[in-house]
Amino acid sequence: MSKDKSPEALSHKEMQHLVLTHVQAYLNACHCQSRKDVLQALTHWQDVGTEMADFIRHTRIIIVH
Repeated sequence: MSKDKSPEALSHKEMQHLVLTHVQAYLNACHCQSRKDVLQALTHWQDVGTEMADFIRHTRIIIVH
């Protein structure tokens, strides 16, 4: 691959697999003991995702190769 060409984005299926792998690792690291613990951990995960999406939406980003 040349320096001027970005790698291809992952397919939807590849992205889904990556997300599930990381969510599982995150939940394991949280040592959830109950369904309530899992839901609370996922709520925190969702909040961070929402904040990151808002940041990306409202921030001017310049990509330098």
